Amino acid sequence: VETQKTQTRREATLPIEATADAALVLEYMNSCAHLCRSDACSVTLPATEQATADAAIRVVVEPTAASSLEPPPSPAREAAASTTREAALEQMMTWFTGALMACEIGDIDADADDAATDDETFVALGRSLLHTKSSEVTFAPTVQEMHADLWRLVAESDYLLDGSGGAALFVAPAFTNFEIFDDFSLLVRSGLRYLVSPKIEVHVYHPLARSERLRAPMPTVHIYLDNEDLFADGDGTLASLLGSM
Repeated sequence: VETQKTQTRREATLPIEATADAALVLEYMNSCAHLCRSDACSVTLPATEQATADAAIRVVVEPTAASSLEPPPSPAREAAASTTREAALEQMMTWFTGALMACEIGDIDADADDAATDDETFVALGRSLLHTKSSEVTFAPTVQEMHADLWRLVAESDYLLDGSGGAALFVAPAFTNFEIFDDFSLLVRSGLRYLVSPKIEVHVYHPLARSERLRAPMPTVHIYLDNEDLFADGDGTLASLLGSM
C-alpha cells in the first residue's frame, strides 16, 4: 500500500493481486466509505471498471465536520469509563451464562428438530465462550473509532490470524443506535471473512436486536475461529473465563 499524507488529506493506492478480487474489495470499501461520510471524513473511490482495469484501488480521504455517537469525552467521563469496563464485561459474561442455561438441552418432550437446534446452540455458544481469549470494552465516541478499536483487537489476536483458533469479545456500551450498529456489524463480518478467514464466525448482540435470543444488555460482537485442536484453559467457570481475558 502506497500512502501520501498531508494535514488535511490522505491518498492511498491498494494493489489488487488478482483482478477478480477488485470488485469484491471495492464493494466492501464503498460500504465503509458510506459510514465514513457521516463520521468525520469523506472517501473517494474509483468505479469498479477502472479499479479492475488498473489492478489497483486509489483511495482519497479528506476530513469533514466531526460527527459522534455521544459528546466528546472529558477526563471525568474517561475515568468513569475506566472503572466500568470490567463491570461491562462481567455483565455480558453473566448474560452469556444465562443464555446457556436457557438452552433446553436433551429435552425429551421437545420436537426432534427443536431439540437438535437447542443442543447445537448450546454446544456452539459454550465452545466459543470457553475459547474466548481476549476482549475489548470501548467507549469510543465515533463509528470510525469503533472500527479502529475492533480491528486493533483483531490485530492483537494472533490466534485469529494464524488459524490456531479462539474467540475475541468486543463490547461497546455506548453503541446504542441499533441501525448504525447493524451496518457496523455487517461491515465487520464481511471484512473479517475476506481479510482474515472465510471460516470466521461473527455473532452480534444488541439490546434492540430483532431476535429475542440476541438481545443482550450491551452491544457486543463476538468473533470466533474454530479449530479442532482447541482445548479450553481453566476449569470452565465464569471466574476462570474472565481471568483469561
